[in-house]
Amino acid sequence: MPPLINPDYFWPIATLGLLAPTLWFLTLLFGIYWFLRGDKAWWLSGITLLLGLEMMGSAFAIPGGAGPGGGEKIHVASLNGHGFLERSTPEGAKKYDFAIQFIDSLKVDILCLQEFQTGKAGDQLAQAIQSQTPLKYAFRNSEGRLALFARYPLSNGKMTFFSNRVNGYLFADVTTPTGSIRVFSVHLQTNGISNMATEVARERNLQEKKTWQKVKTMFGRYGRSNRIRTHQAEEILQVVKTTALPVVLCGDFNDVPTSYLYRLFREEFQDAQSVTSWGLGTTFPGLIPGLRIDYILPQATFRVADYERVNCAFSDHRAIRAILSLRPKK
Repeated sequence: MPPLINPDYFWPIATLGLLAPTLWFLTLLFGIYWFLRGDKAWWLSGITLLLGLEMMGSAFAIPGGAGPGGGEKIHVASLNGHGFLERSTPEGAKKYDFAIQFIDSLKVDILCLQEFQTGKAGDQLAQAIQSQTPLKYAFRNSEGRLALFARYPLSNGKMTFFSNRVNGYLFADVTTPTGSIRVFSVHLQTNGISNMATEVARERNLQEKKTWQKVKTMFGRYGRSNRIRTHQAEEILQVVKTTALPVVLCGDFNDVPTSYLYRLFREEFQDAQSVTSWGLGTTFPGLIPGLRIDYILPQATFRVADYERVNCAFSDHRAIRAILSLRPKK
């Protein structure tokens, strides 16, 4: 249901998509319980799960078998760096050494970053990345928190922010050995519910009225931000339609594969996780299970050879990395 209902019409449905993996698991447990008791009610669980098969296919990846293909490989990664702040810096270590080491270890040609540093600190971090890794080319704005780094020359860059300098999108053309492609680094409207979810879990008192008020506020905030993200997604898709080059979208979309927003993007793009990987592919480990909100979405002009998640010590997100190649022109 959530992927089919535009949150503009009825945003509370969006919250069901957020909880979908948990609800499926509970439905399965009830079905097993009823079956073992010989209660015909297990059919209710079975029918419910069958009706949700299409949604499950979006949330739980089963590789389609694209696999390695011919042509020059393009290694792409995306990371919400959570401000690129390390909790403890070893004595004598240079500033941002922890970030440089992690970025270098990704071994990629193109890196999309969200929640980058701003101002003088951002300039220093960008210069360190360009001087100490193979990613010599960059497109960013000192006042914004989006950045794109590449091994290859960049051109025609453009940056757009929404209501603040955190959420927005940028794109630039990357001149790869097999031709130019356009890469987007995206950070859609933030939910701002993770701290609230932590508070609810810490209190654990479902008898308290204030606990349920927090739960109501949390899901209300998610539903309303879901509606904002939908408009942001529609704007990005309109920009994509004016682009003649092959496109790869990367970034923190702040929404799950069981959402209306995800369905909008999948009408135009592949999902690298769904093509070559297995399972829920959680990118934001937290109290709500199965949160995959970071994506690498290439158009059908690309073949996806591989995809993986990489734990990042200084961020609350996992980095995601994919190996792509352009399909031969017919």
